[in-house]
Amino acid sequence: MLITCIRELAAQIFVFKNWAKANPMLSPPEAAGLTQSEVTERQQQGQVNLVEKFTTRTAPGILRNNIVTVFNGILTASVVALLTVGANSDAVFLSMVTLANMLVGVISEFRAKWALDRLALLQRHVVTVRRDGHDQEILSDEVVKDDLVRLTPGDQVVADGMLASSALVVMDESLLTGEAAAVEKRAGDAVLSGSYCVSGAGYYVATRVGAASSVNTLTAQAKAYKIQLTPTQKSINTLIKTLTAILILFVALLLMAAYIKSLPVKETILSLVTVIKALVPEGLVLISTLAFAMGALRAARRHVLVQKLGAVESLGHLTVLCLDKTGTLGTNRLQFEVLVPFALSHDELARYLELFLGAVSVQNQTTEAIASAFPSLASSVIDELPFSTEHKTSAVRVEFNGEEVSLWLGAPEAMAEDRLTAAQAAQLTDFRQRGLRVMLFARSAQVLSQRDDLLLLGFVVLRDELRQDVDSAIRFYETRDVTLKILSGDNPDTVSAVARQAGITLHGSTISGPELAALAPDAFAKAVHEGQFFGRLIPQQKQQIVKCLQESGDFVGMVGDGVNDVLALKQADIGVAMNSGAAAARDVSDIVLLKDSFAHLPALSQEGDRIIHSIKRIMQLFLTKNVYSLLFVGFVGFVGLRFPLSPRDITWIDVLTIGIPATVLTLLAPAVGKQSTQNFLREPLKFALLAGLCTAFFSLLVYANFFLFQDRAEQYSRTAGVSVIVLMGLYVLFRLTSDERGPTASAAQRLAVWGLLISAPLLHGAAVYWPPLRDVLGMVSLDADSWITILAASGLGMVALHYLLQDAIRKRFLGM
Repeated sequence: MLITCIRELAAQIFVFKNWAKANPMLSPPEAAGLTQSEVTERQQQGQVNLVEKFTTRTAPGILRNNIVTVFNGILTASVVALLTVGANSDAVFLSMVTLANMLVGVISEFRAKWALDRLALLQRHVVTVRRDGHDQEILSDEVVKDDLVRLTPGDQVVADGMLASSALVVMDESLLTGEAAAVEKRAGDAVLSGSYCVSGAGYYVATRVGAASSVNTLTAQAKAYKIQLTPTQKSINTLIKTLTAILILFVALLLMAAYIKSLPVKETILSLVTVIKALVPEGLVLISTLAFAMGALRAARRHVLVQKLGAVESLGHLTVLCLDKTGTLGTNRLQFEVLVPFALSHDELARYLELFLGAVSVQNQTTEAIASAFPSLASSVIDELPFSTEHKTSAVRVEFNGEEVSLWLGAPEAMAEDRLTAAQAAQLTDFRQRGLRVMLFARSAQVLSQRDDLLLLGFVVLRDELRQDVDSAIRFYETRDVTLKILSGDNPDTVSAVARQAGITLHGSTISGPELAALAPDAFAKAVHEGQFFGRLIPQQKQQIVKCLQESGDFVGMVGDGVNDVLALKQADIGVAMNSGAAAARDVSDIVLLKDSFAHLPALSQEGDRIIHSIKRIMQLFLTKNVYSLLFVGFVGFVGLRFPLSPRDITWIDVLTIGIPATVLTLLAPAVGKQSTQNFLREPLKFALLAGLCTAFFSLLVYANFFLFQDRAEQYSRTAGVSVIVLMGLYVLFRLTSDERGPTASAAQRLAVWGLLISAPLLHGAAVYWPPLRDVLGMVSLDADSWITILAASGLGMVALHYLLQDAIRKRFLGM
């Protein structure tokens, strides 16, 4: 894939060169650019710089995923069946609650979508094009083929093109190659989308726009990868498949029993619908989706664009985090570190440096960094040698106070490094090992074409500027036992040095891409796991490293900003891009840090912890209902009685103890620690088995007491049994909300939880004694003696569950 792109690029450059020879351009001020009619013609032909991008979920997708589901289909069929046999009250109540669940999911996702769409607008870039003889500003996706696009320092190239100006332009292609060195471009040279103008100015002709550009070709190929589910989503899917299989089995058994017993059709349908309603976890998917949507919404408030529903939750599962160096750890800018004079005093050396800065006509990253520490000093400029990546030096000849002097600044290896003293050479080596960039400053009395009398004046030491808060983010992930690896296209020694500056703890080796390429598969895998800093990597190697880590069982995140990171970003379980980076990297990533702030990444991981924590609790609530419902089915089959709950009873229990509480808990954001994701289903299943067992035993005890031993009506016995389930369900909720009731919780969180715990018994009391609600739910009023039995059974159930859970916790910690 990469080889194909390189071949296409080579062919493109060849075409550019021939085009330049056959079509000499007028200077930009004289060139009129395209006319409006030519622009319209190209728009009609689809030759526009518009590419389908990864965005938030579409409105039809949200509606489809929340409405057109297997469980909603089952419940709809149940409603139709109830209406067919005349059980209108059960049908209406079931349909209303099902609709309410769907609305919660739809509204929450739309709310998150609107917030994320507003953030997505921030990514739209404005460029200047020359049309009809004058410059005008348009959006980058409105550029058409053959547009004449203005290029000034700091501008990003938005489409593949050819430089049309005769003036020298220096480009930063680090987002494409990973190399930090700037590249000179002249008229007829190719400029590639994703590169930046460092110095110089001019125009370029957009020759390949939209999906035809080399960068978007690479992006399109990366988009072909299958989007993987998060571990939590996989666990939910496994649980749903299991419950669906159990449901099908029990429905078949109930149908057989009804046939053998010759039960009436209405009674059979009521029993089937009740079991279906008890076992179908229709709210589990909706509330889980709500948790993902709320995570995306909270991320949006931090100016983070989430482009995949489960992306924030995925950050809670990280075991390895891969980072690009150029533009990711660093800002791709330089900072002045220190001035080291050789023979002159510091002030004398600074004066010469100020003269040099005042004479340089074209600024670059190096001169800008130096200028931040030293003001420029005006002089009469006689001659200038602009910086060139070929000779890695720049020079000026100036007249100052009646004296002519040539001043040189460049890489030590290009400026007589062999003339350094032993002490100076050792100092240079030390600077390089620390990851600092060293420039050698010198003077000469000769003209710029000669420098035989070059006098070395000192070192100008610069440092790669690290992104804000990168050190705190690194400490955060290291304390979470997340392995950090640096994947870069830059020099391996530079990669290692910058990583040390960022505060990464050393634990592995430094390896180059060519070294990896020479390894056999087994040796490659070993090198990937033992290595920590990887340099001189091509895009394919970054992808291979991520894939190798995944194959060993790691959950891998990738943070990058360049086109050379695209394949790795898409291969990773979670891809994070910097907003200031290449559009291609943003398009294929799952998360975009719009403020380029590493401080947001740990916060997102903590949000992922909260999502995992919320989904665990949601699963505990739903699975508890499934467990006691299965035990009820077994009780019915063993004793030969009717199912002790009606569809309305199940729905009412869901509303009070599962649906509303799960929704409220998802909206809250308690402070939780790192969540264990090993054997994700084990903890909810263990809790649900104990809670469901206690709930089933004591509610059936009460039901049997009234129905069999006190000869009460079935409806009375059912009301008593439902009351026990509600009270037990509230105790389960109490156990699961310790974070929201704890000392670190906010007043709003405590108020929300206690509001649930207090309002639910009051609502159930209204369902038992208020005629309108009582008639809708099919309950009856209970006498005082019955409440004593109900409260006693519920209390015993709570005590039993408390001790069972304590025992389970003890066994877990003792390894028994």
